[in-house]
Amino acid sequence: MHQYLLRIPKVLFKRIKLEADARGIFISEMIIQLIENGLLNIYEKEVKNEKS
Repeated sequence: MHQYLLRIPKVLFKRIKLEADARGIFISEMIIQLIENGLLNIYEKEVKNEKS
């Protein structure tokens, strides 16, 4: 799997780190989950807009 550098503001990174620590997972795994969930939300909104 390829890995890419992300430019994340320090405040956002701290929030992601806190959440990852609370869940007991790596920061990279937390970022992947956030991206996947964000993409799912976008796809769901597109489907809803097409049905309207």
